[in-house]
Amino acid sequence: TDDKFLVAADSIANLYVMNYLTGDIIWKKFNPASFNSEIKISKDKFFVIDLKNILRCFYIKDGSECWNLKTENSLTISNSKNTLILDDNLVIFNNSVGDITAADISSGQIVWQLPTQSSEIINETYGFKNSQLVSDGNDIFFSNNKNEFYSIDKKNGSINWMNKVRSNLTPILLNDLIFTVSNNGYFYVIDKQQGNILRVNYL
Repeated sequence: TDDKFLVAADSIANLYVMNYLTGDIIWKKFNPASFNSEIKISKDKFFVIDLKNILRCFYIKDGSECWNLKTENSLTISNSKNTLILDDNLVIFNNSVGDITAADISSGQIVWQLPTQSSEIINETYGFKNSQLVSDGNDIFFSNNKNEFYSIDKKNGSINWMNKVRSNLTPILLNDLIFTVSNNGYFYVIDKQQGNILRVNYL
């Protein structure tokens, strides 16, 4: 929401802005592809990713598109939802083929991009799942069901460390620790700075 506006997307590629006090639709817009992410709002704009792995920026007032950024598309439709982070002047997001991209929030120009998977995954994205991206303000943390847990630098997209944890659940950050649960039911405590696994318990 922004002021009195509620921004929403449905499963058949429609975008809406509504007055959340009255329920009145202010505008409705159809997109060429359905959406596959949460919606994030910054001032007079909002951001959303569609199933073609295109990050789109729209003006809240009238639904006109500010800019869009195309990333690598897959041959199959992923069953995993992509995530967005708005941080300072960056919009940082993942797509269905494992790329992490940071774009300038005003212009949509790529600041950095980090591919985390080989090109072969483009043909098999239905089984690929990333966790949500989380940030502590300096670094971005995420994992996937390919046994990879990443810490990457927010400013330049370089990899700080990578460890072998198979999980597509959202990691939790607490001070210098990371908590996550693997897909086979193990609870992990990880050192945020170095990526060392401090503790593992079966739940």
